[in-house]
Amino acid sequence: MTYFKSLVINFLTVFFVNHVIPGVEIAYYSKLPHIGGDLIFSFSLGFLNSLIYPVIILLKIKPTHFKVGLSSFFITFGSYSIVNLLPVDIKITSSGSYIWSSLIIWFVSYLTNHLELRKYLKTKDEDSKDNNKEDEK
Repeated sequence: MTYFKSLVINFLTVFFVNHVIPGVEIAYYSKLPHIGGDLIFSFSLGFLNSLIYPVIILLKIKPTHFKVGLSSFFITFGSYSIVNLLPVDIKITSSGSYIWSSLIIWFVSYLTNHLELRKYLKTKDEDSKDNNKEDEK
């Protein structure tokens, strides 16, 4: 999965979860003309969630499923924790909507980053096999 696909999937997930889950209220008349606060929040959270795996690789940290999942968990649950404080016109009105929204988005974010991690581990394993074959010759 490429980075762009991950970004689009994460953005769409946040956008649709905000519109489908009961208890997430969106003010449709934002202070920004022609751009709703829900689009800004969806793109921002989708962008952050799609950057998890590339940042782990960029910082030369050994990527593991636990690190990807934990990073995604903190970003998603943290974003939904402070969304009532931000001026993006999205309000979480109940704890159930907070938990369900965060869990769904966390799962999709973990899934997209997991696919990137799996692809990385597979290519790394193939490279090590190729190097072992060359060493035997």
